[in-house]
Amino acid sequence: MAFAFLLVLFHAGAMHTRSFRLDVRSIGFYPLVLFGSMFLAVAFSYAPSLSLRFLVYHISAAMCVLVTVSAVRCTEDLKRLVAGGGFCVLVSSLYGVYQRIQGVEVNESYVDLTVNEGMPGRVESFFDNPNTFAEVLILLLPLVLALILCSRRPFSRLVACGVFAVGIVALGMTYSRASWVGLAFAAVVFVVLWNRKLIPFGILAALVVLAILPDTVFNRILTIFNTSDTSTNSRFPLYQAAGEFLQQRPVLGAGLGSDAVRQAIGDLNLFHGKDHFVHCHNIYLQVWCETGLVGVISFVGGILWTFKKGCRAVARATCDPVVRMTILGGAAALMGTMVCGLADYIWNYPRVMLIFWFVCALTLAGIRLAARQDGEETSAPVSE
Repeated sequence: MAFAFLLVLFHAGAMHTRSFRLDVRSIGFYPLVLFGSMFLAVAFSYAPSLSLRFLVYHISAAMCVLVTVSAVRCTEDLKRLVAGGGFCVLVSSLYGVYQRIQGVEVNESYVDLTVNEGMPGRVESFFDNPNTFAEVLILLLPLVLALILCSRRPFSRLVACGVFAVGIVALGMTYSRASWVGLAFAAVVFVVLWNRKLIPFGILAALVVLAILPDTVFNRILTIFNTSDTSTNSRFPLYQAAGEFLQQRPVLGAGLGSDAVRQAIGDLNLFHGKDHFVHCHNIYLQVWCETGLVGVISFVGGILWTFKKGCRAVARATCDPVVRMTILGGAAALMGTMVCGLADYIWNYPRVMLIFWFVCALTLAGIRLAARQDGEETSAPVSE
């Protein structure tokens, strides 16, 4: 409802100000196809009544992208939105640290205590699930790092450093292995796009961090490839069930939303794990099962297209530092989240899906500003 209200206000402003225009072109072809496939996924759903409510979430995400990309008209607009994301990191991370101080009960459904002996309870902040909280952090922390590097005032940079530090500490307390790997990959992408000469220093810094990590965190990292971990081996029956389902409906899928996929796999008796089927624990398999072949191709294509455009934008010498770092942070966050999505369905909670598309919208808005700045500078008359 809030995004619909913003869209109406934006449309009303467009009647009086030429700078207010809905910019669909900057969003790109692939995301538009993806959002269109959502409606087809409801129309051809295995259980249309179950899919319909999920369409509301995706429409909200679509309006978020459209309004954000169209409304950002200058560098200050972009910086304010990035700072808003940093504020979310600060508030949620501080509450996560508060949870650790108060004590978090170990939830055996979140961790296998036989291979994670001595590990404390996993913090979840406001998000009801530690993995969900960690996914929010890997989406927003690269943007906070971008703020650190583009802030002109020492006080602003100091505040951003504090927010980043608290966010990193909170991420460690989630004990979310997939998110740790995703953030590490995002850091690699960030360094490569920012300054490749810093790669050796990044490797050295990573070795130092590994040496000083708490034992519980280091042992948790070692369990990533431990097939005796119930959290790890429970995913294989999920992947198998999704694969068998896609053999039967590869083009259309089951329909939008995890409920339709769960209903279809249950009716076809494809899942044979110890627990019940919730989702595929893999964003690519889940999107394919929900939206069919067109949906998964447009989803992957849209993120790669955004990343490619972002790489070209940050390579321009004429790009404003704030715009350049925002694009860089957003592109790194998206790539890190896509790696995290190999082991989890990051859109299981609609709030994470909305933040995902918000970060994507900030990246696209930055690319739009970079193209505009480049066009203004190349078209400007040469001074005599």
